[in-house]
Amino acid sequence: MNKPILTFFLLIGIIFSHAQTNRYVVYFTDKEGINYPYSLNSPSDFLTDRAIQRRSVQNITLDSTDLPVNPTYVEDLKTHVDVYFTSKWINAALVQTDEANIATIQNLNFVDSVALVAQNDKLSNNKIEVEIPDEFKEPPSINATTTIQNTMTQVDAMHEEGIRGENMLIAVLDNGFTGVNEYTPFEHLWTEDKILATKDFVENSGNVFRVGDHGTAVFSTIAGKYEGDLSYNGVAYMANFILCVTEESGSEDRVEEYNWLLGAEFADSLGADVINSSLGYNSFDIPAHDYSFEDLDGKTTVVSSAAKMASDKGMVVVVSAGNEGDNPPSSWRYITPPADADNVLTVGSVNPDFTWTPFSSLGPSSDGRTKPDVSALGFGTAVIRGNGRITTGNGTSFASPQIAGLAAGVWQANPSWTNLEVIDALKGASHVAHRPDTLIGHGVPFFTFAVDGKVLSTSDILTEKITVYPNPFHGEKLFLKIDEVIIDPLYVEIVNSEGKSILKDTISIAKSKSIVEFSLENIQEGLYFLSLQYANEVKVVKLINFQ
Repeated sequence: MNKPILTFFLLIGIIFSHAQTNRYVVYFTDKEGINYPYSLNSPSDFLTDRAIQRRSVQNITLDSTDLPVNPTYVEDLKTHVDVYFTSKWINAALVQTDEANIATIQNLNFVDSVALVAQNDKLSNNKIEVEIPDEFKEPPSINATTTIQNTMTQVDAMHEEGIRGENMLIAVLDNGFTGVNEYTPFEHLWTEDKILATKDFVENSGNVFRVGDHGTAVFSTIAGKYEGDLSYNGVAYMANFILCVTEESGSEDRVEEYNWLLGAEFADSLGADVINSSLGYNSFDIPAHDYSFEDLDGKTTVVSSAAKMASDKGMVVVVSAGNEGDNPPSSWRYITPPADADNVLTVGSVNPDFTWTPFSSLGPSSDGRTKPDVSALGFGTAVIRGNGRITTGNGTSFASPQIAGLAAGVWQANPSWTNLEVIDALKGASHVAHRPDTLIGHGVPFFTFAVDGKVLSTSDILTEKITVYPNPFHGEKLFLKIDEVIIDPLYVEIVNSEGKSILKDTISIAKSKSIVEFSLENIQEGLYFLSLQYANEVKVVKLINFQ
């Protein structure tokens, strides 16, 4: 009695399995043909003037990856499947279709190959209108300020110099930006036309403000601005922005790597200077798509190859290291692609005392390159959520955009630099640049050094960043003013003119703008010598005490 029913449901299951709609990437064979309309001699047909200028300033030559896909191929492909996006860099199209159509597509003479990237349908041509209110809402609560994070990287000094990202173009790739079109910390972006372009690559809805607020929190550290009892100042809040939804919330599929690629291409074509991506990929809903540590060579994964390509086009690409560091030893603890890409800034997380945050993913890359490259505050970072609340968040996701904003500021001050010179300046100006490691990389970069392209060394700290006062001094009090963070031990000794030690002390860690007081009991009038040893450098200061 049950067999016919069972057979019926099995047949239905087979029918539905063959009718499943998935997303695929279709690779084309070439960019040629008598009807191919594009030429490297006419770049304005496919790149903005700003994108062309960025290449010109950096002596970057246009090549075949800059050329759009063959539009004839796309039109022919549309007769078989729904085509949503095309990629110049990999000469391909992202399509959505029933898997039954794949054999037909693979047999088309202009198709090289087809890859499954997600076992579901998500894309649509239904557009959702973006609403901008006449009056923006105040944050419902304010429980955080950007003072600490901005002080750590000297963003406060950057703002005092009048550098706030003006005329720089920053692209943010994330999962959505709810609240950015609703709350007052983002109002200036709309009144001053700072959001130049948006794109939803996940659903093709046309509205990046309707889902996800991870992107909102990330974006806020760069672009938020609020004056109140607790002020909030994004690192480059006067920059211009491109906002792209590339991350699909609630699932993890290889298609997100291709979405990232498409978002980076979109940013490139509009002339973006900086890309921030607080995203990473190592495991997927389709287990066969998972990556291993050996794949972290900067070129194996789709997204890392895309990040390298974006860098090759002259953009500063800034990515989060990942939050896998405190996973059990049997689990993934490493940086997550695209953090392994070459010539991008991979950002780890530190605490307010500049020490490594244990959740921050570990380097190096599988081919031995130092990763992360630099770090910023990722524990207790001040962020703005999609509900408008100004609060704190934890993660390398919130460290990365701080560095992206800082890179924009350094480049704003040095417009003739290349993207790689900006990256080198930030790494060289970081607080442990003399001993980079696989936890925090070169450390936390300081704007005042990076903007001058100066490598921060231990001798710089001793000769320029530690001041002894007063000198001459009167009485029993002496002070050290430490203008930069120190993370190696600073050994202090004072000897008299006869070489007898009257004080020995060790300062293990000191924050920027610290003042250390020494009490010199029963000190006599006369000449003394203060010795400061930091790493392998020694500084000796002559002191005079009078009664």
